Amino acid sequence: MNAVFLLMGLLVLSYLGSFLMSRQTTGAVGLPSGVEYAALGFLLGPQLLDFVSAKDLTSFEPVVQVAIGWLAFAVGLDFGVAQGHRVRAGSMVLGTLSSALTGGAVAAATWWTVGAVGAGFTARERIVLAGGVGAACSETTRHAIRWVAARFQAKGPLADRLNELAHADSLVPIAAAGVLFALAPTQTIALRVPLRDWPAITAGLGLLLGGGAALLLRSEMPIEDTWGVLFGVSLLAVGTAARLGLCTLTATFFMGVAVSALCRHASGLRALVGPTERPVLLPALLLAGARLDLHATPALPWIAGVAIGARLLAKMLVGWLLAVASAPARRSGPLVGLSLMSSGTLASCIGLAFALRFPNAVGDTVLVVAVLAAVAGEFVGPARMRRSLQAAGEIEESTARTPVPLQART
Repeated sequence: MNAVFLLMGLLVLSYLGSFLMSRQTTGAVGLPSGVEYAALGFLLGPQLLDFVSAKDLTSFEPVVQVAIGWLAFAVGLDFGVAQGHRVRAGSMVLGTLSSALTGGAVAAATWWTVGAVGAGFTARERIVLAGGVGAACSETTRHAIRWVAARFQAKGPLADRLNELAHADSLVPIAAAGVLFALAPTQTIALRVPLRDWPAITAGLGLLLGGGAALLLRSEMPIEDTWGVLFGVSLLAVGTAARLGLCTLTATFFMGVAVSALCRHASGLRALVGPTERPVLLPALLLAGARLDLHATPALPWIAGVAIGARLLAKMLVGWLLAVASAPARRSGPLVGLSLMSSGTLASCIGLAFALRFPNAVGDTVLVVAVLAAVAGEFVGPARMRRSLQAAGEIEESTARTPVPLQART
């Protein structure tokens, strides 16, 4: 398959995503993480059928950078906002604590595993690998509760709390990615900046461009002009970050946060940008799957197994904290934390970003573990969330046994 045919396939996949969004069924069609499209990419990639060659993947790297940058912008625009309202302070604190605990546990477990199996990484590579795996495994997809709610008509205080947590846990992995990218500064520019300043520069770049975009969008303007501002500023952020060797995700995420905080039309922009996430995500996941290398390092099975196990235990600890802090969650028991096992857009973007920035065993391992963690989350998260919501009385017994048909929701 040459690059032209691959491009056509990606456009078709993007159209499929936009078609699903237009029918308002994405909350219930497919998996919350969309990992099935990564599996399709792996099937078509160099590791199996080789319909998508390694050369084609290299030629599409700029497209992937733009895609993950736009997805991170959408996550930033939606950060801290659930169902059109700012999340409660308690949910913001618990969401941040959840991602920090999970990411820290996974990073520590990965660090120990790499040292125990003697994988041959340098000290810096070991730090980047452990931190990247931790960042990719720390978040919960914002679509998990939406997916369960669409299928089982779940509604209540526990569903709202879980939804808020999923909208409040993106800051830690994004910030971690920005710091880790600074550990390997680019050699293509003459500018010399202390290592500690690069993460602040990355976040500052996003905040500055986001503030400029909010200023341009301060008044009503035609829809095509609004898209022009959003796309233009996003491309500027992606291009600048990529040229400086900074984390594209961090820059565009903070750009989204700034637009959300400073623009008085932020709710309208969220409604405008939200439907574009799925059409962009599906081709990105396909390319991510095609890049998967299950032989990136001999230690990969150990790293993946330990990382997923640490994520599982950390989410159980988060569930215990949630049960202590929330009466509705208390009825579901400490296993309610496993409802947050589903990872999604941000995890895939982090894996892809590391694979592009560190095109060796480090980046490839982070990407593979991110995808495998998403697969494991699909076996645990939605089923546990359904049981937790049912125990809290927010899903009727008959509905839990038989999901609501699509035609009844559209």
